[in-house]
Amino acid sequence: MDFLPVATSIFTLFILIGVGFFAFRMGYITRSGASGLSSLLVNVAIPCLILESMQVPLSSGLVHNMEIIVIVEIVVYLVSFLCAIIIPAFLKGSAFETGVLRFMLIFSNLGFMGYPVASAMFGEESVFYVTLINLPFGFLVFTVGVFLLRPDLARNPDLKRILTPGLTASILGLCLLGTGITIPSPLNESVTLLGSITTPLAMIVIGTFLAPLPFFSMISDMRVWIISGARLLLIPMIIYLIISPFVTEPLLLGIPVLLAAMPVAANTVLLSEEYGVNAELASKGVFISTLLSLITIPLVGTFLLP
Repeated sequence: MDFLPVATSIFTLFILIGVGFFAFRMGYITRSGASGLSSLLVNVAIPCLILESMQVPLSSGLVHNMEIIVIVEIVVYLVSFLCAIIIPAFLKGSAFETGVLRFMLIFSNLGFMGYPVASAMFGEESVFYVTLINLPFGFLVFTVGVFLLRPDLARNPDLKRILTPGLTASILGLCLLGTGITIPSPLNESVTLLGSITTPLAMIVIGTFLAPLPFFSMISDMRVWIISGARLLLIPMIIYLIISPFVTEPLLLGIPVLLAAMPVAANTVLLSEEYGVNAELASKGVFISTLLSLITIPLVGTFLLP
């Protein structure tokens, strides 16, 4: 890929992040308003986008591609878990801080940034594959992720937290895909319109999330820079080197690598606060990795993807 088209697509999305950032700073969006927008995005817009992406004819070629994605994602999580075991072991911190660092390495921002960035770089066809990759995310976050943050509280995972609207929409979408049932009109048009707000809304919400964070205190922790470098460049490079000899289809190779190069998941802060661990460290990880991704995502798109 040429650098300029990739960079232009990504910078367009970051302009929307800037809109959210300044809207929050100017008082046009309050903290409660940002929370409401985030809830609308996660519980309505993204599930509708997922359902819409699943409304495609099921063919032998599509089934084959789905099987490849499953295998590739196993590799992605194995690499991520291995890096999460090794890298934080060399960084100073308490057991809870180490858990936060490991969480940041394993879970990237698939939901908020994955859909709009993949769509900008690969087109609407990519949404289907992003949805497949997102399927295990919610389950792993609220089981393995919670175990990393608070092993003492993870023995009885809350099924209500696992069965999110996004995961429910993914399961329903797979059922519709497998049976060939299509969503009737005008419901289908409504789902399409709601799904179409995902890209601008997701970027604006990220901007409102970054706006209240104190800049200078965010950049002083070297551990966050190391983790961000591994999250944004090292992990996707390793994944690319492993799967590229076996996967040549641009979408099947490019989308998993691209999603592996997303910044730290916003869930890191939310869960760190909820489970009483170092939410400030989590905030630093989200802040630094999101800012750095402005540079690293175009690099990944240019130099790692065919």
